[in-house]
Amino acid sequence: MPMRAYRTMQLAKNGLYRVTGEAVSATGAGNGAADRTLRVLMYHKVNDLSPNPITVPTVRFAEQMALLDTLGYVPVTLDAVRDHYVAAAPLPERAVLITFDDGYRDNLVNAFPILRDHGYPAVIFAPIGYLDDSRPLPHEEALLGYGVHNPTLAWADLAELEAGGVRIEAHGIGHRRLAELGPAEALREIAFSKLRLEERLGREVDAYAYVKGSRADYRAEHASMVQQAGYELEFTAVSGANGPGSDRFQLLRYNVEPYSARTFELVLAGACDVLAVKDTVVGTHARRAVTRALGMASR
Repeated sequence: MPMRAYRTMQLAKNGLYRVTGEAVSATGAGNGAADRTLRVLMYHKVNDLSPNPITVPTVRFAEQMALLDTLGYVPVTLDAVRDHYVAAAPLPERAVLITFDDGYRDNLVNAFPILRDHGYPAVIFAPIGYLDDSRPLPHEEALLGYGVHNPTLAWADLAELEAGGVRIEAHGIGHRRLAELGPAEALREIAFSKLRLEERLGREVDAYAYVKGSRADYRAEHASMVQQAGYELEFTAVSGANGPGSDRFQLLRYNVEPYSARTFELVLAGACDVLAVKDTVVGTHARRAVTRALGMASR
């Protein structure tokens, strides 16, 4: 059964992160503080449905948000990140940007109240083709067979989120990997999603997040398209922290799993960064070959 295989793989993955993180931490290795001025967290779904890949349970999300304060991290706004990379404005020590991909409605229902209680800003990267749409996202279609539906946000939800400090930014139109598209289609995904969001939000849209976002999912010309379309920042799904000299059109993010408190701490500290090999072109293809073999392939 694919979902049972997924749960087994998830446990193995979390165990690998913990063992690797502890080993690296014990040796004192890892990135120096000067190269780790911004950590960007990437979430997707926050709910308690099961089986449900790329989901962090609500209680675990609340625990992770509380840990940010306990561990001395400072959640910052997207504006602060933009000003840091565009105008060299300083960020607070141990700055963190909290982001969500794909525009799930549970970001509003479950994550938003927790963020609001802590006073944390955040960003949701939403594919505009799935706002006000009852269709599941492409990688969600198989879950319907298990009775699991993860609805996306409606346009009417965006004002409430923005009023509460959660920025809505661009994630294309149809949730498609740019590397699979021709130049004209890729440019439309990038440029039209920005224009449409700006019309509805009444402000500039500054950031774009690549769909999937590993090194295999976009190319150098796509970063150029993002820049030419007028964005100030672009986010990948390549694991790691960012420093002052990071390319603002290829910013790194940590994909957050239902980690234990200790594993979450190790990830933020950079002790698991060696595992970013999974986000290389070769690593991505190998990882996807495994999921296909297990019957868990998704778009």
